[in-house]
Amino acid sequence: MSRICQSCAMPIDDEKLWGTNKDGSMNSDYCIYCYKNGEFIDKVSMQEYIEKMIPFSDQAGMTPEQMRQFCENVYPTLKRWKK
Repeated sequence: MSRICQSCAMPIDDEKLWGTNKDGSMNSDYCIYCYKNGEFIDKVSMQEYIEKMIPFSDQAGMTPEQMRQFCENVYPTLKRWKK
């Protein structure tokens, strides 16, 4: 089963990309780029986080505008950002 990070929506198919809990155990909900030692690495609002993701649009195979639209549609459904 393919997972996506519940913070940034990056696919996390490999356990090596899982974040870590405070006790050092693996956390399969979040990737290593978002979650380390039981805390989110970037302590920002969802809108600030979306802005931070725009430069990665090339890596995701999207234009910056497509990336923004994707993030604005998907992030509110993710565990971290869900109200």
